[in-house]
Amino acid sequence: MATPTKYGSPGMHPEDCEASVASCASLDIDDSVPRDRVLQRIKEEHYHPPASTFGPVGSRNDSTQSTSMNNTTMTMSKQQTLLWGSDQIGRSRQYSTNSVGSTSDFGEGSPRMAATEEPAASEKLGTFKGVFLPCLQNILGVILFLRLPWITAQAGVFQATGIVLLCALSTFVTALSLSALATNGQVQAGGPYYVVSRNLGHEVGGAIGIIFYLGTTIASSMYILGGVEALEDGFSLEDSMGMGGGQTVFLSLILCFVLAGIVAVGVKYVNMSAQAFLAIVLVSIFCLCFGCFLAGVSAFYGDLPGGSDSVIIGDNMGTNWTYDSSISLTPDFLWCIGLFYPSVTGIMAGSNRSGVLLDAKKSIPVGTLSAIAVTTVIYLVVVWLYGCVLSNKTLMDNKLIVTLAAWPHKVVVNMGIIMSCVGAGLQCLTGAPRLLSAIALDGTMPILAPFASNGEPTKAVWLTCFIAALPCLAGNLDAITPIITMFFLLMYATVNFSCFLLTVLRAPGWRPTWRYFSWHTAIFGFLLCLTLMLLIDFKMALISFVFAVLLLVYIRKQQVKKDWGDSIAGIRFQVARDNLIALTDRSTFYHPKNWRPQLLVLLNLDENGNPVRPELITLAAMLKKGRGLLMTLGLVKGDVTHEFTKSEIFTEVMRMHMKENGLEGFPRVLLYHNDLNEAVSAALQSMGCGALRPNTVVMGWPQWASDQSYTDQQAGTYINLVKAIVGCQKAVILLKNGSKLLTYMSARAVLTNTIDVWWIVHDGGLLILLPHLLRLHKAWRGCRLRIFSVINEYTENNESTEEFTVRISRFLDEVRIKAEVIPINLTSEELDVNDIVDADHGIVPLSKIYHGILQNRGGADITQQVDESRQKASGLPLTAMGLRGLEQAPPIVMSEKGTPEEQELKPMSPTQGEEDDGFAFMRGVAKAFNKDIKKHSSQARLIVTNFPLMMNSISPKHVMEFVETLTKDLGPTLLVRGSGKEVVTTFG
Repeated sequence: MATPTKYGSPGMHPEDCEASVASCASLDIDDSVPRDRVLQRIKEEHYHPPASTFGPVGSRNDSTQSTSMNNTTMTMSKQQTLLWGSDQIGRSRQYSTNSVGSTSDFGEGSPRMAATEEPAASEKLGTFKGVFLPCLQNILGVILFLRLPWITAQAGVFQATGIVLLCALSTFVTALSLSALATNGQVQAGGPYYVVSRNLGHEVGGAIGIIFYLGTTIASSMYILGGVEALEDGFSLEDSMGMGGGQTVFLSLILCFVLAGIVAVGVKYVNMSAQAFLAIVLVSIFCLCFGCFLAGVSAFYGDLPGGSDSVIIGDNMGTNWTYDSSISLTPDFLWCIGLFYPSVTGIMAGSNRSGVLLDAKKSIPVGTLSAIAVTTVIYLVVVWLYGCVLSNKTLMDNKLIVTLAAWPHKVVVNMGIIMSCVGAGLQCLTGAPRLLSAIALDGTMPILAPFASNGEPTKAVWLTCFIAALPCLAGNLDAITPIITMFFLLMYATVNFSCFLLTVLRAPGWRPTWRYFSWHTAIFGFLLCLTLMLLIDFKMALISFVFAVLLLVYIRKQQVKKDWGDSIAGIRFQVARDNLIALTDRSTFYHPKNWRPQLLVLLNLDENGNPVRPELITLAAMLKKGRGLLMTLGLVKGDVTHEFTKSEIFTEVMRMHMKENGLEGFPRVLLYHNDLNEAVSAALQSMGCGALRPNTVVMGWPQWASDQSYTDQQAGTYINLVKAIVGCQKAVILLKNGSKLLTYMSARAVLTNTIDVWWIVHDGGLLILLPHLLRLHKAWRGCRLRIFSVINEYTENNESTEEFTVRISRFLDEVRIKAEVIPINLTSEELDVNDIVDADHGIVPLSKIYHGILQNRGGADITQQVDESRQKASGLPLTAMGLRGLEQAPPIVMSEKGTPEEQELKPMSPTQGEEDDGFAFMRGVAKAFNKDIKKHSSQARLIVTNFPLMMNSISPKHVMEFVETLTKDLGPTLLVRGSGKEVVTTFG
C-alpha cells in the first residue's frame, strides 16, 4: 500500500495549481495533499530565482550555486524514493484520512468533505422520506394561503391557471436538468451551488451560490412576515400594541431572532419538528379546500362575510385588475407571476440530501418530480375551487379568505398558516447558513473565511439572521417576493445552462443515469427562466445580473484555483480544438500580416531544474508583445524509464521561472540518453500541434566559446544543432552576452539609449521586426531603434548615400517600423576591408560581395533575383539569400567580371574551400565589423545582427571563432537567422 509522501498529490487538475499542470497527472503521490503544497515543496527544495543563482550583472555565482547544491545532498534517484514515494508509475493511490492535508481540494474538493462515516444502509432514506416530503415542505408555503386566492381574483381563473402552470413549467424543466446533474455523481452540501460550481467553475458557482444564499435568506423574511400577518389578521391583533404599522415590523424582528436562536441551539430540533409542521400544513390545506367545497354546495359557510352572499359560482373567470392600496399599484399578469413564483421554489431539497439516500440516482428524480406534480395539483385545485365558488369581491377584499372558508373552524387553518411559515422559516434559516459555510469552506471568497465551519455554523446563523431582519423592515411580504423570484430564477437558469453545456459538449465524464432530458429541454429551461426574469421586472433583473457579475469579478480577482472538472474547461477545449483545426486549414494564417514569433526556448538545466541561462526566459518575456506561442524546452540527460519523475519536478521549476517573468506558456523537460542533437531534432519536429508550432528557436550562445578552449566536437555539436534548427525551417535567435538582460528586468525601469540593428543580409524582415517587438515592452519603450545599413559605390543606379538612406527609410515607413537609418560605407577609411581579402583566390573586395545584398534590402523580392543563380550552382531550392539549404551547397562567391546584373554566383573549387584560406577572409571581416560596431554601438543597450551562413567548407570551430570575433567586447547581442519566409509586409 502506498504511503503519504512529502509533496502530496500530482493528480490535481491544472487549474488547481499556480498554472496549468497537466503534466503532473502521472506522478505517483498521495492524493490527500493539496497541490499548492506540492508546488511549495518544489519551490523550497529546487527553485532558485536568478537573483540567488547569479551574481552581479547576471554572471554565474559558483559559490552560491555550490552552497545550493550542498543543501541538496541526495541524488535524484534517492529523492524520487524519499520525496515522491515509489518510482513505479501507475501504483494505486492511497487516500489517507489521518495524514496532513486529508481534507484536500482534490476531486469534489473542499475541506468540508473530509472523510466522514456514511450512515449505515438501515439508516438511509428512501424516495418518500428522503426527497418527496422535504421538497413538499419547501414548496408549499405562505403564498398558497395568503396570496393565491387574491391572485385568482385579480387575474381570473384561466390566467391564474396560466401563472401556476408557467411557474411550474420552469421548475419542471429545471428538475429534469437537476436530475441529470444529480445522477451524474453525488451532490454534496450546497445543492444548486454545488451543482453549478462543479460544472460552470468556482467563479460562476460562487456568484450564483451567494445569490442563492441571499434568495434563501430573504425567503425566510417572507415566511416570517407571512406568519406575523396570519397572526395579526387571523386573531384580530392589528395594532394591539398601539404601535401602528410598526407592530408588524417589531413582531417580525422578534420572530426572526427567536427562530435564529432555535437554529443556533441545534439543527436536530428543527429536523425533529419538520414532519410535524408538514402534517399541520397538509391538514390545513385539506380543511380550506373542504370548507370551500361545502360552501359551494351550500352545506357550510364558516366565517365567510355575508354567508351565502359570498358564494357566486363562476364570478372569477375573467380578469379584474384592481388597484391595491397595500402595494400601491395595480397588478398585472407578470407582476402576479413574480408574486407567486416563490411558492414553487424548494425543488433542491431532495438533491441536498443525496448523501443520506439509499438510492440517490433513483430517489432524486422521482421524488422531486413527484413533489412538483403534487404541489402543482394542489395549487390548481385551490385556484379553481376558490375561483369558481366564491365571489370576486370576497376574494379581493379578504387576503386571508382561506381561514374564513375553512372547515371545521378558521383556527385550524390559522394555526396551519402560522406553523407553515414558522417551519419554512426554520428550514431557510437552517439551510442558508450551511450554504454560506459551504461556500466559505471552498475558499473561493476569502472575505467569508470567518464563517467557515465543519460543525455548526453559528457565526453564519447570526449573519443570516441579521440579513433576514433587513427585509422585515418593509413590513409587507409583497414588497420582497420579486427579489426572491429574481434570485431563484437566476439560479435555476444556471442549473439548466450547466446541463445544456455538459450535454452539448458530450464529455466522457458526462454519464447521468437519468435519461428523460435533452439539450433542448435544458436550453428551453434556461431561456424560459431568463425571459421570466426580464418580463416580470426588467430593472430588478438587470440589478440581479449586475450583482452576479460583480460577485464573479470579485471571485476571479482572488485568483483561487480549484480542481472541480468544470465544463468551462470543456468549452475551452472544444473552442481550442475547432479553432486549431480551422487554423490548420487556412493558409492565410501563414501570411506575413499574421506572422508572430512562436518561440521555443532551449534551456540547459542545473541539478535542481533551474535554467543555467535564465536570461533566455527574460528575453522571451521581452518578446511577449508579439502575442505568439511560447514553449520552453529544458534539456536534461537521463533515462525516461527511471527518471521521468525528475522531468515532472523540473517542469514545475521552469514554470516558476516563467511566472517570475510574467510569462504564460508551456514548459517541458526533455530527458535524453546521449545524443542531444537527435533529441532536439525530434522535439523540433514534434512539438506543437497544427498551426501552433514553434517557428522561432531561442538559444544561448555557449559561454565556453569565449575562452577558445573548446574542442572540435563541442563546436560541431553546437553548430550542427543550429543547422538542424535551420533544416527544420525555423528561425534562430542566439543570445550572446545576455546576462545584463536580467539587470534590465530586475531594475523595473524604462531603459534609455538605443537598440542598434546591423542589417547585413535581408532575411525576410525578422532582423528589424524583433527590435520593434522588443520596443513594445515597457522596459525598452524609451530606447530608440537605429538601423546601420551597409552600402558601397556599387549601389543601385549609382545613388548617393543620402538617396540610399531615403530609400531604406521609405521601406521602413511602408512596413510601419519607426527607426533611424544610418548608412555605413564599406569603402570608407573607417571600415577598410579591401586589404583583408585574398586576391590570389579570386575573392573580390567585400564591397562587391555585398552588392547583391544591398540591391535587395529595400524590399525587393530576393528569391527572384538571387535564388535562380544559386540554384544553377547548387541545384538546391533556396529562399531569402540562401537561408535554407545552404549548408549542403558549395561555398559561393561572385565573379569579378560583369555588371551586377550579369554577375553569376559560382561554386568555389575544393582548393578554394580550404579552412585556413577561407577563414582568413572570415576573420578579417569579423574584426573589421567588430571595430565599426564598437565605434558606433558601444553605448547601445542591445545589438542585433545577422548570424553568418554556415557553409560545409568551413569548420564549425571557425564559425564559432568568427562569431566570437564579431561580437568581442560587445554588450547584449542577438544573432538572428530567419527561416526564409517574409515576416513583414507593406500591405495593411
